Amino acid sequence: MNLRPLLILPPLVLGVLGFVWMTRQGQPPVAEEPQATVAVRVMQVDPGRITPTAEGYGRVESAHRWSAVSEVEGRITRLAEGLAEGSFVDAGAVLVEVDRTDYDLAIRKTKANIAAAEAALAEIDRKEANTERNLEIEQRTLDVAQTEYDRVKSLVESGTSTQSALNSAEKVLFAQQNALTNVINTLALYPAQRASAEATLAVRRAELAEAERALGKTTITAPFRGRVNALNVEADQFIRTGETLLTLDSTAAAEITAEFAPRAFRNLALASVGGQLPQGAMVDTSLLSGMMGEMGITAQVVLDLAGTHARYDARIMRLRGTLDSQTGTLGLVVQVDDPYLANGATERPPLNPGSFVTVVLSAPPIPDAIAVPRTALQLDDDGAAFVFLADADQRLEVRPVTVGPALGADVLITDGLSGGETLVLSVPSPSIPGIRLIPVTPGGDG
Repeated sequence: MNLRPLLILPPLVLGVLGFVWMTRQGQPPVAEEPQATVAVRVMQVDPGRITPTAEGYGRVESAHRWSAVSEVEGRITRLAEGLAEGSFVDAGAVLVEVDRTDYDLAIRKTKANIAAAEAALAEIDRKEANTERNLEIEQRTLDVAQTEYDRVKSLVESGTSTQSALNSAEKVLFAQQNALTNVINTLALYPAQRASAEATLAVRRAELAEAERALGKTTITAPFRGRVNALNVEADQFIRTGETLLTLDSTAAAEITAEFAPRAFRNLALASVGGQLPQGAMVDTSLLSGMMGEMGITAQVVLDLAGTHARYDARIMRLRGTLDSQTGTLGLVVQVDDPYLANGATERPPLNPGSFVTVVLSAPPIPDAIAVPRTALQLDDDGAAFVFLADADQRLEVRPVTVGPALGADVLITDGLSGGETLVLSVPSPSIPGIRLIPVTPGGDG
């Protein structure tokens, strides 16, 4: 058997193995495929003391405005010195005086009428007293006439006198009876005459009171310390009844009707009770101002003046009660005491009527609360809230959360975050849980 052709196989196998070995030595090592990463903005979630606030806007108005309306007519004889729009006047200060001449004359005339009525009443009293004395005399005269008639009659019956004498005596008796009756009738008229005279006297006295009251109206005084809002008269001007002479704004307090979105009140109420109202609870707007006081909600007025913010403590007074038909906002009235009182220490300028201001409502601070920016809050397909977090390995985590009331640009988180987490502010793309993140802190380095 010829084996020589098989002798070539060992060298051939060795050659193939050597080529394979040399080829493998020359190949570079296989590199691992790089993982996807996403740069995101992050912030640290830290529990803190949060004060829930809500802002509304409105204009300053005087809490009390008084208009001086003329109740008499005449020529203005005097205006208070320096009286002009914008000037301040003290309570009780004389603002306007009207010519008193006609009203003084009316008082004198009425006093004369009263004197005449009193004299007429005194005359009636004197006449009544005289008539009562005449009544006594006439009664005695009647008794004498009656006695004479009885005597003559007895004489006639005894035949010692004539019928003519009896007739004369009877005639005298009748005349005296008539005289007595006239006196009695005259005396009966005096009560009615006295009542008439007393009524006339009462009218005259009422006319005097009216004239004195009209005289008092010729002087107009300030009912409180205030600032002149409008002045419509000048000295020597003739005014008529019913004309508005000036208007005065009280310096004691100013009011602002600030417009708030109705949900702002609900958010403050929610924040005040820990983020959750009792089941079935409803907010009655008619009782809302009282409820806000019970919840410890306070108000401040902020005036933006030349880039500075002046703050004034305010009291919550009442709600307007109806929603604005155009904006859907609810008006809340707050009051600031001593609005014109400037305070150099706090750089507080006077709060003048017409100023556009911001009213800030503040609920009691919530300790150890967690709030996140609204933009960091996400919703899934079912409407459930969640946030993106960066875990300890800098990988994306999806965390469900329970949301409380909105607090300005932030929203309160009542469950799901405990503090110390790294919140992702921007939406990563792609939003795949577990994807590696490159965290970037706003305003700093990653």
